[in-house]
Amino acid sequence: MAVRGGIWGILLLIMATFAIWQVTSGKARIDGDVLSLIGLEKTDDTARKPDIETVRDLLANDANQAIIMVSANQQDMLETATRALASDITNIPGTKSVSLPGYDAGNLARLSDFYLPHAQSLLSDRDRALLRDGNGEAVYQNAVKTLYAPASMLSAASLRADPFSLLPVFLAELGNKLGSSGIVQRDNHFHTPIIISLSPDLRRQGPDIAWVGKVNDAIANAQSTADQSDGLTIAKTGQVFFAVAEATAAKSDVQRIAIIATLGIFAMVLSVFFSPLPLIGTLITVGSGLIAGIAAVTLIFDGIHAIALVFGASLIGISVDYALHYLVLPADGKSPTARVATIRSGLSLGLLTSVCGFAVLAISPAILLAQIAVYSIAGLIAAYVTVLFILPLLPVRSVKHRSLIPRAYQKFDDTLRRLQLPRLVRGVGALAILGGFAVCVLFIPTDDDIRHLGHGNDTLTTQARLIGDTMGMGGNPVFIRIDGADSQTRLQTGEAVQNALRPLIKDGTVGSGFGLSDMIPSIKRQDENRTLIKDQLFETYAPKLAPLLPINIQTPNPDAPYLHADADAFAQFPELANLHDGMTDIVRLNAVTDANAVATAIADIDAARLINPRATITDQFAHYRNWATAGLAIALLIAGILAMARYGVIRGLCVLGTPAGAMLVALGGAAAIGITINFFTIMALFLVFAIGADYVIFFSESQKHGQQDATRFAVFLSLISSILAFGLLASSSVPVVSAIGTIMAIGLPTAWVLSYAMCPTSVKADQSDA
Repeated sequence: MAVRGGIWGILLLIMATFAIWQVTSGKARIDGDVLSLIGLEKTDDTARKPDIETVRDLLANDANQAIIMVSANQQDMLETATRALASDITNIPGTKSVSLPGYDAGNLARLSDFYLPHAQSLLSDRDRALLRDGNGEAVYQNAVKTLYAPASMLSAASLRADPFSLLPVFLAELGNKLGSSGIVQRDNHFHTPIIISLSPDLRRQGPDIAWVGKVNDAIANAQSTADQSDGLTIAKTGQVFFAVAEATAAKSDVQRIAIIATLGIFAMVLSVFFSPLPLIGTLITVGSGLIAGIAAVTLIFDGIHAIALVFGASLIGISVDYALHYLVLPADGKSPTARVATIRSGLSLGLLTSVCGFAVLAISPAILLAQIAVYSIAGLIAAYVTVLFILPLLPVRSVKHRSLIPRAYQKFDDTLRRLQLPRLVRGVGALAILGGFAVCVLFIPTDDDIRHLGHGNDTLTTQARLIGDTMGMGGNPVFIRIDGADSQTRLQTGEAVQNALRPLIKDGTVGSGFGLSDMIPSIKRQDENRTLIKDQLFETYAPKLAPLLPINIQTPNPDAPYLHADADAFAQFPELANLHDGMTDIVRLNAVTDANAVATAIADIDAARLINPRATITDQFAHYRNWATAGLAIALLIAGILAMARYGVIRGLCVLGTPAGAMLVALGGAAAIGITINFFTIMALFLVFAIGADYVIFFSESQKHGQQDATRFAVFLSLISSILAFGLLASSSVPVVSAIGTIMAIGLPTAWVLSYAMCPTSVKADQSDA
């Protein structure tokens, strides 16, 4: 026993070292970003990228941007405050760049330099419509006005490349399509945005909380130093602010609950044994499960998602049950080997049931479910081995039966043992439970809307809406996806989409639409522009314009290079990444009031379709829920086969009916009190299944070894520890966490009571089942 325990201890040290090295070296990054949770499915690399992956990439780009809107009733004061705040934010670690669209002219100059060599291939929608209708006179007159405008920025170089001043009109229209980005005056107030680009590793490596804290300090300082008469207000939006607010709320709840649960479990073990040794044994068992789980996941996967860790660590709570079943065995002078032998069969069957159940998740296409499965299976096996090899090496400590918890248990036990149902009634009841659970799962209302997953922050939501209404920025990034084998095909489709959207933009159904084809026209469109410019402008109006210019007008070169959406363009304008994703181009929409009207407008364009990220992510979680539900059904089937093979058909059904009944009551009870049934509540049912199955299996196996009293007491202690560890989550302010806690708080006591009803412990009942 000592040799096996020593070998296992060495293996645990190796696994711990490996896990620590993987995480600290960055080989396996722990990621808490919800964006890392979606779109990580096992798909064919040659297949078209799924919508969820495109959404994930788009939101990942958006996650690296934040918007702050500064408002004041005096424009000069607004500029002073905006520049000062922008300077403070620039100096915060994690800020990549800061731009002030209302005051910085650098972006316009950059655009002008980029487009000028191609000016005679570019036309605004307005100028193209005029030339197509044969109304070149209006374009010519606009060129004359631009030439003599007091604030004209024309130069010899610009006139040589663009004598009819077509580019300024193109750039002005491009700016309008981008949305309001300068200074907006509304209700006697002036508003201007600060656009912040974040370092790509800010959220991945975890300093986002510190960055948000310093930004909040900078905003508070700006507001405190301003004169109240200036009416200075500052609003902010961006995924980083919402993520930090959500994480802060969740962290506060989890820390409070963890402290209470930990102290409660420590107090429970100490009050039962009056010795720290059983507590040490419990910690060793749980720790071995955590170590093995993390080591296994980091060995197989490139990264670990925090949700997988939470569910995995929660399931490792079963390891407390394993430890308690050994620790409560009476100190009757038996050898450690003999003591282990009395519980081995029950632990083994309980482990096998849980492992088979969670192995189902490993074959799902969702990486998240696979991570949970690997973590849980490895952790449970490690905890099981620790109970068999290491706990027997600790000195035995007897239960103090006169203490409060054993006395309370005795009263509950005496009451519940009176639940002596006939064998046939129990069998019929088990079948009814299984049927009821199947009906409940199939017909109970579900809602996977991602808005129900978080705590929410009313202040941030209000500020985001204000920025969207005032500046046309932020908000829900609805977009149109355009697929095509080559860039020119996609650009032409993008132009067709813009034509279809134009009536909707005109009537206000869509605030604006902006895609890659707006910045870089297709070669077909550039050819059309060149023809219109040559035929409708140069041939007729060049002789009239020539005397007004200080340069000689040159006829457009038909062999001039085209503007391409190539690596050079993307290098000069990194923001184009938000409009392009592999073989997909994106038209981003703003202020959409009727998504159905948009879908109808582009229905005839085969390669384009409307994508709502929130709906897409919601569908993804529904996909996860369906897989988890199917996995739960298969786990029940496997558990039923194992139980009937071990105990016979009727008693096997009774064993299976216990966790099924607990899940039925938990699911129905949660729905009755308004808990949203989604992926996370189904995953909580997995925990109820695994722990509830252990309860009834331990009850059944203990009758074969004469350890009924010790086993029932161990299950009672396990119930207390599980309620402390999981049930307290029901008090969380985060809906997802609260839902998990509620499911556990309802399901586990139900499983405990059903274990008495479905597996009677009287001698008479035992004989009737023999």
